Amino acid sequence: MLALAGCGTTARVEWAKPGATAVAKIAVLPFENQTAASHAGSVVSNLMVSELVATGRIGVLDPSEAADRLHRESLDPGDPTRLPSAQRLGHILNVSHVLQGSVTEYRYKPGISETPVVGVTARVVDAVSGDVVWTASHARSGSNVFREDGLALVAQSIIREMALHLTAALGRGPQQEGR
Repeated sequence: MLALAGCGTTARVEWAKPGATAVAKIAVLPFENQTAASHAGSVVSNLMVSELVATGRIGVLDPSEAADRLHRESLDPGDPTRLPSAQRLGHILNVSHVLQGSVTEYRYKPGISETPVVGVTARVVDAVSGDVVWTASHARSGSNVFREDGLALVAQSIIREMALHLTAALGRGPQQEGR
């Protein structure tokens, strides 16, 4: 059997607290953007919401509802570095868990051909205990022998893997329609 190695690289670390309470409802806060790409944080947080909803195993607070509730408390959801503790946010947003994260890399790396590179870290905090119950850090470049992926595709694949790990660790069974 012939195996072809790709040129893309992946680094991944994931952890879930053993025995942590399953997520009843989670608020995905805007991801902090630590890159030069102006909208990387909002792109990645929107992808996370979409991927979590698609699993059907975790209730997700609508981001516009979360923003409205935070604005009523004179908090700016667009500035994750100035938000209060996850416990306080959980109380304000009426959720069991809060997902926070950052985009550490979101660019095309120069070379013979530009290679998309994306790095994301995320953590989930139990809003009752204040404990970090899940964390993940992924970094990936998007090229391989046969094709070159774009930034959006690389980001989506990272977020999909994170969402699947999160729901496997802390999700409930498939949600019933109408709940």
